[in-house]
Amino acid sequence: MRATGSSPMPGAPKSRKLIKVDLRAQLVDAYDGSERVHRFACVSGDKDHATDRGKFKVQRKHPIYRSRAYNVQMNYAMFFTADGKALHQYHGAVPLSVVRTFRSKVSEWFGSHGCVRLSETDARILFEWTPLGTTVEVF
Repeated sequence: MRATGSSPMPGAPKSRKLIKVDLRAQLVDAYDGSERVHRFACVSGDKDHATDRGKFKVQRKHPIYRSRAYNVQMNYAMFFTADGKALHQYHGAVPLSVVRTFRSKVSEWFGSHGCVRLSETDARILFEWTPLGTTVEVF
């Protein structure tokens, strides 16, 4: 599949966009400079497959993507680690809101294999808003 997204042109102004992933709160915030422009609920890595913490860059984007490792859809995928961690649409039989509730009240087992999963609408909005090279801070 072909990666999509705009790549910075030489001499173009540097993007002021930033994505922050708060693992404790299970929230994704998108900033343009110092202004938060989006906030999304998410589900991150489970107890055995933690989401990597640190500062990363969006390396590649795919509007339609199927994981070869897990054989699941990961549409609106934005990969931010070399080993395949991504922000992407959640495709599960149980609604994301239910998974979030189970995770917070029952067990951290209700998570991903390290990716940051978003609802379809939220994943699409973030995908369209985010250029390649955008910084992703996970804490």
